[in-house]
Amino acid sequence: MTLEAPDVHLSTEELLMKFHHICLVVSDMEKSLALYRDVLGFSVQMDTVIPGGEGSRQFFTQATLDDIFKIQGAKSRMVMLSSTEGALIELQQPAVPLVRAVDRKYLRYGYVGISELAFDVSGIETWFEKIKAAGYEMQTDYVWSVQGGRLKSFIFYDDDGSMIQLCERVRVNTSAPSPAPSNSRAA
Repeated sequence: MTLEAPDVHLSTEELLMKFHHICLVVSDMEKSLALYRDVLGFSVQMDTVIPGGEGSRQFFTQATLDDIFKIQGAKSRMVMLSSTEGALIELQQPAVPLVRAVDRKYLRYGYVGISELAFDVSGIETWFEKIKAAGYEMQTDYVWSVQGGRLKSFIFYDDDGSMIQLCERVRVNTSAPSPAPSNSRAA
């Protein structure tokens, strides 16, 4: 069997790309699973310690994981989760290197990096009440709307301080009078 070398001269239009997953480094896997699995409804697809395993069951070799983590003897618990719609989240709780908390102010707007993880949902008011009832810190005490009411949203913080946003796209009938406001506010 002969393998062909990839064509590195393909144009951007000829290359395919779609979002695959996001990885969140967490300080407590069980608390993170309580949010993503139990509250948000993601399903666990894999829960393993890496590098771990042997042969075809090995997810990473030690050398590859050391190269990725930039430390000798890298080790981490990795959980892959998926939503019913196919969104993938990778949770990593490294043991080597030991997880260190980031000052929460660096997880907010005004600092470079990924500021929030956003999900497209239906039933935004129900989600708001569910997240609030689960005890997560809310960025605002209401669901806000933008784009003339076409998008309703709120942001909350996970146990590590990462901002999680839930958004609902709303069809707006521009010919009908606006409904009376609920507990939602326009931004």
